[in-house]
Amino acid sequence: MLEQSIRLWNPWWANKKISPELIGIKREVTDSIIKTLDAPHIKDVIGVRRSGKTTILYQVAAYLMNTGVSPEDIIFLNFDDPTINAAELDEIQSEIYKINPHISYIFLDEIQQKDGWERWVRTLYDTSRFNQIFLSGSSASLLSKDIGRVLSGRHITFEVTPFSFAEYLEKRGWFNFEPDYLIYNREKLLHYQKAYIEEGGFPDVVGRDEFNRKKILTALYNDIIARDISSRFGASFDVAGKICMLMLTNSTGEYSFNSVAKASHTAVETAEKYIGYLRESLLIMNLPIFSYKLKNQFKQNKKIYAVDMGLRNAVSMRFTPDTGKLAENAVFLELKRRHEEVFYWKGKGGLEVDFVVKAGQKVQTLLQVSWDVRNEKTHHRELRSLCHACEELGLMDGMILTEDAEKTIEQNGVTVLYYPLWKWMLGI
Repeated sequence: MLEQSIRLWNPWWANKKISPELIGIKREVTDSIIKTLDAPHIKDVIGVRRSGKTTILYQVAAYLMNTGVSPEDIIFLNFDDPTINAAELDEIQSEIYKINPHISYIFLDEIQQKDGWERWVRTLYDTSRFNQIFLSGSSASLLSKDIGRVLSGRHITFEVTPFSFAEYLEKRGWFNFEPDYLIYNREKLLHYQKAYIEEGGFPDVVGRDEFNRKKILTALYNDIIARDISSRFGASFDVAGKICMLMLTNSTGEYSFNSVAKASHTAVETAEKYIGYLRESLLIMNLPIFSYKLKNQFKQNKKIYAVDMGLRNAVSMRFTPDTGKLAENAVFLELKRRHEEVFYWKGKGGLEVDFVVKAGQKVQTLLQVSWDVRNEKTHHRELRSLCHACEELGLMDGMILTEDAEKTIEQNGVTVLYYPLWKWMLGI
């Protein structure tokens, strides 16, 4: 039974190649993983459910086959499979040896589902049983201190979010990313830009109509709450859903445990615990305030962002169009993909800048998101905030990301570049 399940997940043993349906479109993180193949370290890939982690593992496996590794020497184990998950780890290892004692590359998908996996994987690594070990998981615990201690110095982590804008375009059939071509097709890109920040980037829903998209995303949301929070932590499905909906509805806003507790009619300790579960499942992410005093970063309210705009739209309570918030969320996710160290800035009188990007010990740039600069009241406040932040942080320039406006102005000794969001996301 176990052997049959294992063989089911490794069709390339019979077909001698991975089918194009499993590979999908090339993900940006796949190239990053491939660049580290010379290092013996365990490669762990983490991200929210259905963000494409399994496809990325297939892409790496396909690369190995294309560079001379025999398909029979690559094994893929999916711990979402009930039979594989029910087996003892020693039993799985024994079955691998029986099937092929020369397997040299092992892929362990959704490994966090199996208790004790960390020490098992460490033993596999320390005994050099495989040339390379690849892990994937839908839990932030793969980055936790406990895991770090067990696998200290032995692993490299790659974080996966749903599609970037470039990947979204490719999924929609766009393959020419030359700057001149992109600029020439500006109007089409404006259409796709609006669609992207509304639909999000989960691979399963790209290009689907609103009814089916919402149906799929709602089912995914409920699955995450049930499997990654309620079942794993013994948490209340209803409480987790209530607090999650509250956090997603207020994405891009500040929060405190007190405010969440009051709004959800729960105790402060409950709110703190359940927000931790939501972050653990990678549904939401924090953005700390910028301060030169480290203790202020811990004490001050954090801002909250959704892992995907489409998921947020499918399950949150929306009463008015909030395109500006969705654009800000998209910028946050893109900054995370670029591995930037990011904060938000807050000054006196309600002044605020969306993103402070830090490089080493210095502030590198300030980014403000202003979707519609024709709204004079809102735009004036955001411009004023940016200039004040530049003055306080010692910068001579800042950037305002817009739907499509592009210009440069001088304001109070600060050079402000207005730049289209689509150009910024595509790296033009």
